[in-house]
Amino acid sequence: MSTLDRFRNPAYTGESRCWPCTVVNVVLVGGVVAGVALLDYPVVAAAVGLVGLLAIWARGYVVPYTPRFAPPLVAALPLPGDPFHADGGAEVPAEDGSLGSDEIDGETVLTRLVEVGVVVPEGEDLMLSEEFHAAWHDRMEQHQDDSAEELAAVVRDLLPDASVSVEDGARGPYVVVSAGDTASLSDAWLTRPVAIAEVAAVEALADTGLDEQTRLAAAEPLRTFLDVCPDCGGAVEVTTTVECCGGSAGATDPDEVLACTECDTRLFTFPG
Repeated sequence: MSTLDRFRNPAYTGESRCWPCTVVNVVLVGGVVAGVALLDYPVVAAAVGLVGLLAIWARGYVVPYTPRFAPPLVAALPLPGDPFHADGGAEVPAEDGSLGSDEIDGETVLTRLVEVGVVVPEGEDLMLSEEFHAAWHDRMEQHQDDSAEELAAVVRDLLPDASVSVEDGARGPYVVVSAGDTASLSDAWLTRPVAIAEVAAVEALADTGLDEQTRLAAAEPLRTFLDVCPDCGGAVEVTTTVECCGGSAGATDPDEVLACTECDTRLFTFPG
């Protein structure tokens, strides 16, 4: 590994670069360069500018604690929209959607999953049984090539009394499950990976003896056991909601989430 490679910080550069934070750093470096130049030190000013821009290019920012002060600083400016958040498509809820309802509490669902051998206690941890893990992943692979409309059709079969539609959002199409004819923010908005995971989970649970309501309610908590993205196949990890290098703009306590490291899709939001 070269010295430059060791100096680089991929967490804040490339596709992960936060442009508002980058702009803030360029402006601040420019201010320092201008100040040094006014003191009649042109060579020093040029050196400061060169080193500062190189550091911003290689590491994302040069001013210490940029992730802490840049988001609230830029958010306070009279700029159109929110530069720290993706824009475009329909507005969607920040929380995960799910096929299940709240009629069965999580503890009851977990107890039933343990009783039928889907979830297996291992010491203080809970794991999926090898049989269900294989069955669930087989089902997810079968739906990986489904379009959003095809996934919506499967959801309609699972929830015949619900209204199911496909809506465009900032991160692509969503499968929306609602009680009315028109989608609203109070409905369940499922991203493509979440829709694949939950449809596959309900189908894989069909042979367990669990009733339909429990199978639907189990789809959401089972997402906490995902080890690969249901859509792109990338690895998943527990992280926080990061909209830029400093986290969600203005947020002091970002959500802990399970997300794909490849497509950056949130797969589950852990209760705060």
